[in-house]
Formats: sequence, structure tokens, C-alpha cells
Amino acid sequence: MRKPFKDWTLENFVGLAMLATVILLVVSGLTAICFVCWASVQTPVQPEQTISQRIETTGDVKRLCIEAKADGRIDAMSCQLIDPMTGGVQ
Repeated sequence: MRKPFKDWTLENFVGLAMLATVILLVVSGLTAICFVCWASVQTPVQPEQTISQRIETTGDVKRLCIEAKADGRIDAMSCQLIDPMTGGVQ
């Protein structure tokens, strides 16, 4: 039976190990670059947010209401009383 590594010296084995190490490093580097490129393409689409304001009147009390909506749901809402004398919010 033929022995495949019979004529090899220590330098040959070291050279083969270094070649395998370099190939592993190159493949790892290319994998990292491909993963970064793939991740940059996969960014999720952010929903559009709208801010609206309206004045609600109940009797002679007025409130300024501001609400933030995204995807049809209310994310935040704030109502403040409007001063009847100055017209500003309190």
C-alpha cells in the first residue's frame, strides 16, 4: 500500500497548515463582508408617523389635543386646557 505523506518533511506539513489557515481566514473575511452587506439590505421599513392637533370644546371649556399616530394606532396623546382670557395653553 502506498503512503501518501511518506516523502514529506516538516516544512511541507507547516506549509500545508499555513495554506489551510490562510484559506480559512479568507473564507471568514468574505463571510463577514457578505453578512454585513446582507444586513444593510435587510433594514426594516419604519412606519410613517403623523402628528395632528385639534381643539375640543365641551361647553365653554376648550382643550388643545395633540396626538401622534403610526400605522393607524395612536402612539401618544396630550390635551391641555386653553386659557379663555389669553388664548394660550395652561
